[in-house]
Amino acid sequence: MMRVPDLELTKQEQVLLEKIQFDWTDHDQLRSSLAPMAALSESLLQRAAIPEVRLRYFIDPECNPGGRGKSRQAMFERNGTGGNDILDHPHFLQYLEYFVFGPKLPSAAISEFKEMAACSGYLTAGDVNDLAPGARAAVRSGRLNPAEAADEFFKLAIECGAVPSSAEMIRNSIRQVRL
Repeated sequence: MMRVPDLELTKQEQVLLEKIQFDWTDHDQLRSSLAPMAALSESLLQRAAIPEVRLRYFIDPECNPGGRGKSRQAMFERNGTGGNDILDHPHFLQYLEYFVFGPKLPSAAISEFKEMAACSGYLTAGDVNDLAPGARAAVRSGRLNPAEAADEFFKLAIECGAVPSSAEMIRNSIRQVRL
């Protein structure tokens, strides 16, 4: 089942999106996804359709816990891939998926987190600390992989107004969940 984009796509962008296999199972599927991935990424960037907080996740070193002071973009560049070449690199697929669909969590977990986070315009470290038990419970009840869910809740916390250091608190808390 394909997830529904949570940003407005043009008809051309929708056609490109339908050609991308985010959950590819063989290298042919991945290879056939690269050209539409690059074209969709370029289109979204040109028209500034990607929410700024999601772009920050990719370009801001503070939004890359464990990145040793480097952004995700800088990691590509350090490995010899820069500029528009990043947009058709196989490892960029996960970032495009986030740009288009948002955090990869069950919709109920996202709704509950957003509802609990809506009490303030931004999330303090204390707010994030109060949200951690609910996020941990969602990981357990959904039988989610804690390492993957931790990064998705990090993204969600940032989208709800947490600064990266506060969002990292919830990430670290979820990474400790044992199923």
